[in-house]
Amino acid sequence: MTTTVFVEGGGQGKDLRTRCREGFHDFLSGLPLNGRRPKIVACGSRADAFDRFRTALGLDPRGKYMLLVDSEEVVSKKNEPWNHVRNRIGDGWERPECATDSQLHFMAVCMESWLIADGESLSGFYGQGFKNSSLPEARDIESVDKDRIMKALQSATRDTTKGEYSKGKISFAALSAIKVGVVRAKMPHCDRMATTLTA
Repeated sequence: MTTTVFVEGGGQGKDLRTRCREGFHDFLSGLPLNGRRPKIVACGSRADAFDRFRTALGLDPRGKYMLLVDSEEVVSKKNEPWNHVRNRIGDGWERPECATDSQLHFMAVCMESWLIADGESLSGFYGQGFKNSSLPEARDIESVDKDRIMKALQSATRDTTKGEYSKGKISFAALSAIKVGVVRAKMPHCDRMATTLTA
């Protein structure tokens, strides 16, 4: 049975959602999925992603569904996934009755954290003018807050021919360029997601 992954990202436009799906497919293609390629549903906002996940689960409680969103904030090591989104101001999500912890996954703290985790591939994608020295060390990247992540990316890419990093088309093209194996080796939440998909 195919796993459907409801992903935060892609905005409201058809073109951007297509690019979002392609970016995630390219990124996940580095996993040993043995032909079990997941279906990526680009949902736009994190609230819309949660709503679509909850609706799908309500219609088919036994379906293979996964919700993948930015954690937005550093996740406490003692905090279970559903506790994080229930307690986070701006979310307040209650776990659907038949949902499990293994169905909720985080880009911690945001997708851009993944990009920084594979700085070598990101540098290759941006090319001349990319400043690796602007990126925080990838030793414990999931503990770096979102504001610092975004400022570091903008600083690292400002002098490249592709221009300063921003969310949108360039972000999903960059996602296609990084390696899931590198990212999961440095980021426990990414490894948890990858392990669930390949189980």
